[in-house]
Amino acid sequence: MPNGERYRKKDSARLVWDTKPRRAPNPRDIEFQTAEVVIPNWVRDGGQIPMSFRDGMLGDSQIDKQQMNRLIWGDNLLAMQALLAQGYEGKIDLIYIDPPFWSQEQYNFQTAVQVGKEDSIEREPSFIERLAYKDTWAGGIDSYLDMLYPRLQLMKRLLAEQGSIYVHLDWHAGHYVKVAMDEVFGQENFRNEIHCKRVRKNVQEYEATKRLNVALDVLLFYAKSDSHRVTQPRSEQSIGERWHAFDAPDLRTGMDYELFGVKPPPGRHWMWEKQKAEEAIAHGILRKNPNTGKPEYRVITENPIMSTLWDDIPAYSFQYGFATEKSEKLLRRVLEMSTKEGDLVADFFCGSGTMLAVAEKLGRRWIGCDLSKVAIQVTRTRLVQQDAKPFLIENIGNYQREMIYLSGGRIGEMQQVILKLYGATPRKDSVDLGVRHSPDDGVQELVYVGYPDRPVTARKAEELARQAEKLDGTGYKRLVILAWDYDYNYSSELENRLKAAKQLLKTKIESRTIPPDIYEYLKKAKDEEDIEPLRGKIKFYEKPYLRLTKPQVKAAGEGKAEVTIGIERYVVFDLPVAEKEREKLQALIKDNFAILIDYWAVDWDYDGYTFKSQWQDMRGNGRKTKVVTTQATTNLATGKDYTIAVRLVDIFGNDAAGTVKIRV
Repeated sequence: MPNGERYRKKDSARLVWDTKPRRAPNPRDIEFQTAEVVIPNWVRDGGQIPMSFRDGMLGDSQIDKQQMNRLIWGDNLLAMQALLAQGYEGKIDLIYIDPPFWSQEQYNFQTAVQVGKEDSIEREPSFIERLAYKDTWAGGIDSYLDMLYPRLQLMKRLLAEQGSIYVHLDWHAGHYVKVAMDEVFGQENFRNEIHCKRVRKNVQEYEATKRLNVALDVLLFYAKSDSHRVTQPRSEQSIGERWHAFDAPDLRTGMDYELFGVKPPPGRHWMWEKQKAEEAIAHGILRKNPNTGKPEYRVITENPIMSTLWDDIPAYSFQYGFATEKSEKLLRRVLEMSTKEGDLVADFFCGSGTMLAVAEKLGRRWIGCDLSKVAIQVTRTRLVQQDAKPFLIENIGNYQREMIYLSGGRIGEMQQVILKLYGATPRKDSVDLGVRHSPDDGVQELVYVGYPDRPVTARKAEELARQAEKLDGTGYKRLVILAWDYDYNYSSELENRLKAAKQLLKTKIESRTIPPDIYEYLKKAKDEEDIEPLRGKIKFYEKPYLRLTKPQVKAAGEGKAEVTIGIERYVVFDLPVAEKEREKLQALIKDNFAILIDYWAVDWDYDGYTFKSQWQDMRGNGRKTKVVTTQATTNLATGKDYTIAVRLVDIFGNDAAGTVKIRV
């Protein structure tokens, strides 16, 4: 044998593309901020929040996050890096992901939003949403692998030694991802390529098409190591009993007796001798068919062990409005195959929360993550409606700052970019201020861009307004605030401050929000040529207004008082819908602003740090959609001061919050 053949390499096949990351992402010491502790059943679970103690000092306690289920809003790359830095390496028993399917097909970006019981409107996508999707796949399959490959590397580190991962894909990129997973997890750890049934597409008979109907999706199933074992699932196709005809071909002597008043058809005989048949009748195994009157016998069918073709259950379910929403039956099978009760599972593209909802029902601990605020809203509602155990909703601490740093930018530079995107000219004397000539009414505006790691407070807004009145000698009639986030009680506190300063402060304040989807553009905004085509085209929506009612207190006896809090007014100034839909929506909300509310919750004793959702009402999804109530009531102990906090999310994903202090 020639030396060249004797020493040839083997298993050297690799998936290579020009932008393939050379290094795996490392853990990053990023904090998670608790936005809400959701307690769907306060009576049952109010005292069941696991606590830990800092510095060993009594009373210096905080929520023990590693003992709770966690729903995280943000980029899953950052979330996984943070989890690794916080001790989750090798701790997750199963990861299931259903990443966006790579496709070069064009999508309709408009989203139907149901308002009221029967009406729906089309939410107009932002300029950045269109741009972000176009740019995400601008490099074809390279862009898709750039997104997925480093995330798979982090998932491998998070998996326990006996853990497993399931990646749900369709035909567009499944073969590319299979090679990438061989490289990340090891070809020796590949277990199965499972095919699951898609929704059948109805087509006219003999219709001429370019290709056959796609019937199956793919689940790529890998283990972390050889120590992983599965519990073989059984098919749902043939569970139970079946009844079969009792006659058989050919004539046998003595087996053509009369049974239930009939004899076998010509040329056939009964399957058993008469004595055995009578015993079978006595035991309910042989009976007279109620329709034909002919004998039939019962066969108990054991559901067979599953193969890799899962055509007995649907892969998809469309209860919550997501285009590729997976069914609970599919996720139940995955969880029961590869986990047991008490195991920790994760879904880092959680969408409508199917994986988390099933894990909750099966007694698994879970972590979910999604970049979409709508996905977080839908998942929270779904878990509350199924009476889940307490769970956390978390944001990545200083998320905006981390995203800016991740893109290689600096905060000051990003503030300048945002001013330009709004259409303002940055001032030379301050990185966070600019001047804009309003195209609507010609007013000269002073524009302020907030810092990504701190919310804008009502006090800051008042200070800026006072500065605007005197700046440049003539002052400015309008101050526009562009903020990543606002302080908890911003709207009501600013309203009170402006009332107190009414005779002195003439500058009008507009409070607008920087859209979260602007991150996709900020990564690419390197010079003026990139910015100019977008100047003034990105929508910075005005912050919605929330006003709470004055709490009503009634004596309830036995040292208790009945306390009622309500939403007096909620206004969305900029409705993110198509022009043709705006009048219809305005007519619907004219006499009932509650139509706009997707979810609201109350913390009856807010500590100023962690919002504990002790009462919730929600619009719901699909057939369960309703208009929320605008009042909440509970009993509180008398003789105590309370801060009642309210958090609200509307149907467009806007957040609003407020607090009221009372003495009961």
